[in-house]
Amino acid sequence: MKTSASMRKWGWVCFRLMWLPFITMFIGMLGLPNGSYDWAQLPLLARVSIIAAGSLMVASTVLLVGASVASSRANRALLANGQPAQATVLNIRDTGTTINNNPVVRLVLEVQPPGGAPFQAETERLIPRLQVPQVQPGAVVAVRYDPHTKDVALDNTADTAAP
Repeated sequence: MKTSASMRKWGWVCFRLMWLPFITMFIGMLGLPNGSYDWAQLPLLARVSIIAAGSLMVASTVLLVGASVASSRANRALLANGQPAQATVLNIRDTGTTINNNPVVRLVLEVQPPGGAPFQAETERLIPRLQVPQVQPGAVVAVRYDPHTKDVALDNTADTAAP
């Protein structure tokens, strides 16, 4: 899950940096007469800027889409192979992302593994609007976790225990 967060971070960095060569491309084309241009007729600054903007655009797309794919794979693997536990929701924050009018939230959880010491973990999850009240601070939810990395995923297949 750390891989997907890193990929997402670098994807946004590439996306923001992409605009510098994009603007520079237009600056490089100032003073050119109107008309269509062959690649060889473009100034060097414009050609380099087009290549840089295109490369950064491709990199940001690959990283941002790849982050979602990596996160989904890690979540599925965790749900399939993780240890079951109960967790108490300590904090819930909106990430600003909605999918089909359902919010993606960041949850801070205190995980109580059976027979182990409790630990805090964070996870992001799409929560259907009708289920948002069920994951408010203080709520107990079923999770699956990796005992080595302490990564956590909400387990919708298990019943939540009453506090």
